[in-house]
Amino acid sequence: MKIVPVITIEGRVPFQNSQAKKRLRAVAADLSKSYDSAYVVDVDGITKNKPQLDVAQRVCDEMPTLYEGGVRYSHNVIDMLITGADRAVVGTRTLATVSELRGAFKLSENITFKVDFRDGIVSSDPGISGRAISDLIAEVVEIGVQDIIVPLALAEEVSRLRPMKGFTLGVLAPESESARLEPLDVDYIISEDAGSRENHE
Repeated sequence: MKIVPVITIEGRVPFQNSQAKKRLRAVAADLSKSYDSAYVVDVDGITKNKPQLDVAQRVCDEMPTLYEGGVRYSHNVIDMLITGADRAVVGTRTLATVSELRGAFKLSENITFKVDFRDGIVSSDPGISGRAISDLIAEVVEIGVQDIIVPLALAEEVSRLRPMKGFTLGVLAPESESARLEPLDVDYIISEDAGSRENHE
């Protein structure tokens, strides 16, 4: 089971700070010595619909990256991928509808589907938030998406779907949960404590 560290980018200022740019590259280069890939969380993209594509690109230049930048509509996955990211992460929190995911997959197969969860699936679309996780995963896999990330609370339930659906499973969890997740045959853990790297520009 692989550990994938999180790099959070947030808070752009009007004038880019070249030292901050160099520092982000250094963080990514340092992580690439210990990890195969990184998970970039673009807070501005997720919360304000203003992804920092140029900033994310600095990480992508240093190591393979899963980039969550707030995909809302199908065409947004191209924005994520032009940074050089290996995969565009599409989260339920920002995704407008499942049909947008279908359209995104027609544009690129390099998509990871992420289930945002807080006492239920988080989404502005009742067609997503009101569904059972097994039904949602079944539709996502039917679309063709084969890489899925879920929170620790859903890991066991979703892992039971793998033998029938055959997808790759990532779990958002502390690295300390590795032993608990090992029997579930989880492929990778997205872990903030694997470095908990933040970059504020």
